[in-house]
Amino acid sequence: MAPKPKKKDPNAPTLIPEDTYNRARKLIDLKVAMKPPKGELTPEEYCIPPPFHSMLEFKETIKFWQQCAVVQYSERDMKVPSRPQFVADHTKCPKTSRPAKEIKELFKFLKSLNKQATKRTGQYLKQLEKKEAKEFKRQNLLNQIASISEAMNEELRSSRKFVDRQELFSEKYMYGSKLGDKAPRKNALILIEQSDAQAAWVDETKDEIIKFINGVLEPECETFNLGLFSGSSVTTWCPQFQSKLDPKKGLADGLKWLNKQVSAKNCNSQPFPPDWQSALSKFTGEGQTMPWRIFICCSRSPDGVKQEIIDLVTNLRANSDSPAKGEPILPINIVAFDPNIVGDDREKDFFTQVAGSEGSFLIDTSAEDLVALDKMLKAVQVKKKQLDKLNKKLDKMEDLSEKVAEDRELLNMQIALNTMITNEMEICDWAMKNEEQPPEPEI
Repeated sequence: MAPKPKKKDPNAPTLIPEDTYNRARKLIDLKVAMKPPKGELTPEEYCIPPPFHSMLEFKETIKFWQQCAVVQYSERDMKVPSRPQFVADHTKCPKTSRPAKEIKELFKFLKSLNKQATKRTGQYLKQLEKKEAKEFKRQNLLNQIASISEAMNEELRSSRKFVDRQELFSEKYMYGSKLGDKAPRKNALILIEQSDAQAAWVDETKDEIIKFINGVLEPECETFNLGLFSGSSVTTWCPQFQSKLDPKKGLADGLKWLNKQVSAKNCNSQPFPPDWQSALSKFTGEGQTMPWRIFICCSRSPDGVKQEIIDLVTNLRANSDSPAKGEPILPINIVAFDPNIVGDDREKDFFTQVAGSEGSFLIDTSAEDLVALDKMLKAVQVKKKQLDKLNKKLDKMEDLSEKVAEDRELLNMQIALNTMITNEMEICDWAMKNEEQPPEPEI
């Protein structure tokens, strides 16, 4: 059986770093004890209470550990505390000799305090983590709100740009007509395509014609006529150009005839394409009074006979006289309603040549534009509902950002104090196990 190790003399002189001894002794002498927590942890519950932090023995050491054992260049004269890795070096850790029993007392006290401090550090950490979790949820919610808000605003910006680009609510088209803002002095002819291709835009067609008649033709033109052209026939309101002031067959009767004849039902009964050549020939043939200007509402250009129509119109202009001094020969204002022809150069070329240099050509996509705009605004509405729901949720959540920042500071300080106590305890442990004897006094 191995012999028991010899017990160390309790009064044997033992080396310990002087600064460590002074701090540990101060803690014992001042009877430092932690306060039990009451609700929220505050600085008062630190393992070393705040009144001790400003004492000469602790001030610089606490700052050192607060800075994670880093000394800034501007603080290079700071006196750093003794640490276990340097404790054997007498140049870095000046030592003092104390009885072994006193070192043991220091170690016992520091061990108990360190155990309590470690538990208290966990309590500060738990307090912080609970608030951080709540604040993290709140920040996520704020990010969601910001993201949806930005997406909603982008949808609104896109909607505004779309409206501006398509001139959807432009004053000249809200109150004016795409058929033009000028009418000839007399003999204006309005032709409307009657086919299944035009059926989808019957309401838009009537709207443009009514705006044109009321806003432009009524104040400027003396006589006019209305006509429908399909693949099988050409139908007119009156046999000849009619005075707008006629008590029986005037403007009001023309509008009544338009509303009755131009319908989706009547259009669907006629196949596409309509006969453009018959329509133009009926009003420009021999013995007919040539219209001063023609206004046409159609879906798109007819298939297969584009060049024949262009040649017919070109020939009519070349072989006809001007209806009056200064008036162009057979100008045509055209509004097409099929949105599929947008960007089609062949369609544009056909209608531009038919319209002539004094005429005009526009594509009315307002029906499709309004559907597209409605989809955009519905997407905005959906995002607005999401936003309202998230904002209501946010109103119920407390802003803990400041409290989280405060708790982080509390935890950092507690960790620094806990580390300081652990450091002093480890040095005391080293001192108890160290066999090195203090030097003999000089004689």
